[in-house]
Amino acid sequence: MPHSGTRLLFPRGSGALSKKYHEPWRNSITNFQIIPFLQDKVWIVVIYTVTLNTAIDRVIYIDGILSRKKNNKVKRTFYDIGGKATHVSVVLSRLRIPNIATGFVGEKNKEKLMQLLEEKGVACDFIAQADCPTRETLVILDDSGEGSFMITEKGFSVHGDTLEKLKRKLSEMVTEDDFAVFAGSLPPGLDGDQYRELLQAAAEKGGKLILDATGAQLRSAIRLKPYAIKPNEDEFQELVGKRLNAPDEYASEIKKLLQAGIEYVIVTLGKKGSLVGHGDEVYRVLPPKVKEVNDTGCGDVFVGGFVAGLHRRFPLEKMIRFATALSASKAEQPESSAFSPERAEQLEGEVVIQRLPA
Repeated sequence: MPHSGTRLLFPRGSGALSKKYHEPWRNSITNFQIIPFLQDKVWIVVIYTVTLNTAIDRVIYIDGILSRKKNNKVKRTFYDIGGKATHVSVVLSRLRIPNIATGFVGEKNKEKLMQLLEEKGVACDFIAQADCPTRETLVILDDSGEGSFMITEKGFSVHGDTLEKLKRKLSEMVTEDDFAVFAGSLPPGLDGDQYRELLQAAAEKGGKLILDATGAQLRSAIRLKPYAIKPNEDEFQELVGKRLNAPDEYASEIKKLLQAGIEYVIVTLGKKGSLVGHGDEVYRVLPPKVKEVNDTGCGDVFVGGFVAGLHRRFPLEKMIRFATALSASKAEQPESSAFSPERAEQLEGEVVIQRLPA
């Protein structure tokens, strides 16, 4: 039986769910893995994703190459889900792994974000702050194949009572061996101490923290011994406080964090792949070569694939291959939250994993 997830027990066939879960969860429950437990109950495994600075992405696709001093014509435009942890929920929901997305949203345009999430089959339980809009991000794509341009709003300042509501929610929801995935930036005014308080609320009953955050955020969280961290190379260098160049330099710092009690240390390197540390080993992972359309969200899809691998109890190498291939499939898609499990299956064999010397 899977070791993660909140235990929700209710009579089989009754349709009764805890009132704290919103309607999208009830509507999409048949999409998820339901495991028989005892004689008249079911056991539902849930993962929580926490987005503290949610966003709505407006994706603009330019005809040709984006240029200054030129009337750049728009080929097409559409809205998509923004905010790193919400992307993780999209991945998990697409893979039929039960999860609930929570965090902060602005009341003014909440329905637009909720509609986007519901279209992706994501169950939500957000804290809405009145008189504030959820921030929007412009993602601009062109035909250069060199990635995206991003223009990002800061987001709204979280009020003290809004912060307390989320702390209470996390404390109530997340229990022993649940996973709580915190990913993305902090909203204006939320400091490292308040961030750590939210992490503590999710971990106080034995929840396992998975963090995709800046170096400064990670420094404030290390004492809590998160289960896994996934900074990019700049964030990792900020965390350790030094410039790193060669893989063995990264490996040395990764091993220090493993020895400090973190189960998985993953450093993503963009097109160069990633470094993955677990136990006493550090691996260099080289991704497959793909035609890049939009690199926005690739790291989030990697985290989603990694969490899916944990949930499915994949061996380490299988988990790394799966997450890397899933992330590569995202780069081929124009949407911020799109990816292809079918394409990822084709790409898994092209992922190269090298064990670094001790």
